[in-house]
Amino acid sequence: MLVNDIVYASIVIVFASFSQSISGIGFVMVATPFLLPILNVKDTILITFSVSLISQILIVYKHWRVIHPRMFLNFVIGSALGAPAGLWLFSVASFETLKLILGVSLFSISSFSIHRLYKNWSVMDGCTTCRISPEAPMPWNRKELLRCVSDRAGKIQLLTGTLAGFFGLGIGMAGVPLTVYFSVANIDKDVARATTLSFFIVLCALTLGANYGFGAIGETVYTMVPLLVPSLLIGMAAGNMVFPHIPQRWFQLILNSIILYSACKILIESF
Repeated sequence: MLVNDIVYASIVIVFASFSQSISGIGFVMVATPFLLPILNVKDTILITFSVSLISQILIVYKHWRVIHPRMFLNFVIGSALGAPAGLWLFSVASFETLKLILGVSLFSISSFSIHRLYKNWSVMDGCTTCRISPEAPMPWNRKELLRCVSDRAGKIQLLTGTLAGFFGLGIGMAGVPLTVYFSVANIDKDVARATTLSFFIVLCALTLGANYGFGAIGETVYTMVPLLVPSLLIGMAAGNMVFPHIPQRWFQLILNSIILYSACKILIESF
């Protein structure tokens, strides 16, 4: 691995970790397209997942009190339901077909969400849902968790998790359905970020564990990940400084702008 490649990858990781620190998503969406020119697909995915997992654990450790327990559980259960279908799609569809489906879907979703933001821009900050105070976190007891799908919101979250599992295994972007749900339901930005990252910790840990078990993690991954940790910390520090000052409506705009960027890049590469 050349020094120039390490420097280039470090700059990419700074921006990716900054994006994840202020939105809860975006690490893979930002890092993957820019790391592919210097790494193969497998190493790119494993490096982004490894570095992303470190940042997710650090952020959740500090902000675990604003995780929404039932929402988190619904996402995890739903992802387990949707993953087999996503794996099937990944095995039968060509890579170009998957990219085209993904690009069109992302562009349509982000365009609709941004249009909705424009119409409700003046009232977004005052009508957020699922607010949780760090001083009064929601309980993580069995009674509370057993009610995870007892209402309409729980069923929608379960469906969102199912789509996240499908998108994650099928096209490698589990964060897209979550972003749509957060945008439509206008979930409080602190809750959205903490709950999303805790969900991603489960997904990334299982993915990396499976690859480690099958011996799919190569020397490049073991070499690069420690070298990229300082860049990760720099991006996280900058993102955590900015996050408290971002209004709810701008948080929603950032989420959907990340998706729109990914959609345009995928569509451009497909034609």
